[in-house]
Amino acid sequence: MCARCKTPVVYPAVYCPKCQEDMDKLREERAETTKKRYNKRYNKERDPKYSRFYNSPAWRALSARYMQDHKYTCEECNKIATQVHHKTPIQTDLGWDLRYDYDNLEALCDRCHNKAHKRFGF
Repeated sequence: MCARCKTPVVYPAVYCPKCQEDMDKLREERAETTKKRYNKRYNKERDPKYSRFYNSPAWRALSARYMQDHKYTCEECNKIATQVHHKTPIQTDLGWDLRYDYDNLEALCDRCHNKAHKRFGF
């Protein structure tokens, strides 16, 4: 029986096709709401100066070009790169001056980026 409308369904289905479609939409909406809530909390803790920088069209274009030039390959372990890392952190005066410097960047996978920032036990 469908968990929502109680019409017969074939095992192992939990919902009938109509209710399954509704539940999928509901799950997507909940996931989007959770994502927005998390990002809002994260951005409140971050200095607005850096949020503006990372959301700027200039940074997005530069980081996209850098990833394309390096074929989305991590420069540390040769796996698929997902993030562009500043070698000199932008939180320093020198790093802020070099924030758009192509030579101050490196393409990293999540694991190597966490290692570079000494996050999550690395």
